[in-house]
Amino acid sequence: MNISSLGTVHHIGVVTYDIQKTANFYTSIGYKEVVGGYDPCQNVYGYFFEKEGCPTIELLAPYNEQSPINKILSKNGVTPYHLCYEVEGGLEDAIAELRKNNFILISRPTVSENLSRKKVCFLFHKDVGIVELLGL
Repeated sequence: MNISSLGTVHHIGVVTYDIQKTANFYTSIGYKEVVGGYDPCQNVYGYFFEKEGCPTIELLAPYNEQSPINKILSKNGVTPYHLCYEVEGGLEDAIAELRKNNFILISRPTVSENLSRKKVCFLFHKDVGIVELLGL
Protein backbone atom coordinates (compact mmCIF):
# COMPACT_ATOMS: atom_id res chain seq x y z
CA MET A 1 0.00 0.00 0.00
CA ASN A 2 1.12 3.50 -0.78
CA ILE A 3 -1.04 6.02 1.06
CA SER A 4 0.34 9.52 1.63
CA SER A 5 -2.82 11.57 2.22
CA LEU A 6 -3.53 10.45 5.79
CA GLY A 7 -2.29 12.68 8.58
CA THR A 8 -2.21 12.02 12.29
CA VAL A 9 -4.72 9.93 14.18
CA HIS A 10 -7.47 12.22 15.47
CA HIS A 11 -9.28 9.71 17.67
CA ILE A 12 -10.19 6.10 18.37
CA GLY A 13 -13.89 5.28 17.98
CA VAL A 14 -15.42 2.91 20.55
CA VAL A 15 -18.97 1.56 20.21
CA THR A 16 -21.00 1.03 23.34
CA TYR A 17 -24.56 0.33 24.39
CA ASP A 18 -24.40 2.92 27.17
CA ILE A 19 -22.09 5.92 26.90
CA GLN A 20 -22.28 6.77 30.60
CA LYS A 21 -21.31 3.27 31.74
CA THR A 22 -18.34 3.15 29.36
CA ALA A 23 -17.39 6.77 30.12
CA ASN A 24 -17.10 5.85 33.80
CA PHE A 25 -13.99 3.81 32.97
CA TYR A 26 -12.36 6.59 30.96
CA THR A 27 -13.11 9.31 33.51
CA SER A 28 -11.79 7.07 36.31
CA ILE A 29 -8.39 7.03 34.57
CA GLY A 30 -8.28 10.78 34.01
CA TYR A 31 -10.12 11.40 30.75
CA LYS A 32 -12.44 14.42 30.54
CA GLU A 33 -15.48 14.82 28.29
CA VAL A 34 -14.90 17.69 25.87
CA VAL A 35 -17.82 17.64 23.42
CA GLY A 36 -20.69 15.46 22.41
CA GLY A 37 -24.32 14.86 21.70
CA TYR A 38 -26.56 13.51 18.99
CA ASP A 39 -24.99 13.49 15.52
CA PRO A 40 -27.80 13.30 12.94
CA CYS A 41 -25.46 12.69 10.00
CA GLN A 42 -24.31 9.43 11.61
CA ASN A 43 -27.50 8.65 13.56
CA VAL A 44 -25.54 8.11 16.78
CA TYR A 45 -24.78 9.71 20.10
CA GLY A 46 -21.09 10.57 20.13
CA TYR A 47 -18.96 11.99 22.93
CA PHE A 48 -15.26 12.84 22.86
CA PHE A 49 -12.94 12.31 25.82
CA GLU A 50 -9.40 13.65 26.13
CA LYS A 51 -6.47 13.08 28.46
CA GLU A 52 -3.09 14.77 28.19
CA GLY A 53 -0.58 12.54 26.42
CA CYS A 54 -3.20 9.94 25.44
CA PRO A 55 -5.26 9.36 22.30
CA THR A 56 -8.66 11.04 22.11
CA ILE A 57 -11.50 8.55 22.57
CA GLU A 58 -14.89 8.88 20.87
CA LEU A 59 -17.66 6.89 22.54
CA LEU A 60 -20.55 6.10 20.21
CA ALA A 61 -23.96 4.66 21.06
CA PRO A 62 -26.87 3.96 18.71
CA TYR A 63 -29.58 6.58 18.42
CA ASN A 64 -32.17 4.06 17.21
CA GLU A 65 -32.51 0.74 15.39
CA GLN A 66 -31.25 2.30 12.12
CA SER A 67 -27.92 3.41 13.62
CA PRO A 68 -25.05 2.01 11.55
CA ILE A 69 -23.16 0.82 14.63
CA ASN A 70 -25.85 -1.66 15.71
CA LYS A 71 -24.31 -4.42 13.58
CA ILE A 72 -20.91 -3.93 15.18
CA LEU A 73 -22.41 -4.02 18.67
CA SER A 74 -24.45 -7.14 17.92
CA LYS A 75 -21.36 -8.97 16.60
CA ASN A 76 -18.68 -7.72 18.98
CA GLY A 77 -20.25 -5.90 21.92
CA VAL A 78 -18.46 -2.85 23.31
CA THR A 79 -15.25 -2.49 21.30
CA PRO A 80 -12.89 -0.07 19.56
CA TYR A 81 -13.93 -0.16 15.91
CA HIS A 82 -12.32 2.66 13.96
CA LEU A 83 -9.35 4.99 13.78
CA CYS A 84 -10.00 8.51 12.54
CA TYR A 85 -7.27 10.17 10.50
CA GLU A 86 -6.98 13.88 9.79
CA VAL A 87 -6.74 14.68 6.09
CA GLU A 88 -5.14 17.88 4.92
CA GLY A 89 -6.15 18.96 1.47
CA GLY A 90 -9.10 17.47 -0.32
CA LEU A 91 -11.17 14.76 1.32
CA GLU A 92 -12.16 13.52 -2.15
CA ASP A 93 -8.48 13.12 -3.09
CA ALA A 94 -7.85 11.04 0.04
CA ILE A 95 -10.89 8.88 -0.73
CA ALA A 96 -9.64 8.31 -4.29
CA GLU A 97 -6.19 7.36 -3.00
CA LEU A 98 -7.63 4.87 -0.51
CA ARG A 99 -9.95 3.39 -3.13
CA LYS A 100 -6.91 2.78 -5.36
CA ASN A 101 -5.57 0.76 -2.42
CA ASN A 102 -8.69 -1.44 -2.24
CA PHE A 103 -10.59 0.46 0.44
CA ILE A 104 -14.37 0.49 0.03
CA LEU A 105 -16.29 3.69 0.75
CA ILE A 106 -19.00 2.76 3.27
CA SER A 107 -20.15 6.27 4.18
CA ARG A 108 -20.01 9.26 1.85
CA PRO A 109 -18.66 12.56 3.21
CA THR A 110 -21.12 14.27 5.54
CA VAL A 111 -20.87 17.12 8.02
CA SER A 112 -20.31 15.98 11.60
CA GLU A 113 -22.12 17.94 14.29
CA ASN A 114 -19.64 16.80 16.94
CA LEU A 115 -16.49 17.62 14.98
CA SER A 116 -16.95 21.36 14.49
CA ARG A 117 -19.11 20.72 11.42
CA LYS A 118 -16.16 19.26 9.51
CA LYS A 119 -16.70 16.63 6.84
CA VAL A 120 -16.15 12.98 7.68
CA CYS A 121 -16.49 9.69 5.83
CA PHE A 122 -15.80 6.02 6.50
CA LEU A 123 -13.95 3.41 4.46
CA PHE A 124 -13.26 -0.28 4.96
CA HIS A 125 -10.39 -2.55 4.00
CA LYS A 126 -10.46 -6.29 4.74
CA ASP A 127 -6.89 -6.22 6.12
CA VAL A 128 -7.23 -2.92 8.01
CA GLY A 129 -10.83 -2.56 9.18
CA ILE A 130 -12.77 0.71 9.32
CA VAL A 131 -11.08 4.08 9.01
CA GLU A 132 -12.71 7.46 9.31
CA LEU A 133 -11.38 10.46 7.42
CA LEU A 134 -11.72 13.94 8.91
CA GLY A 135 -11.34 16.81 6.46
CA LEU A 136 -9.47 19.78 7.91
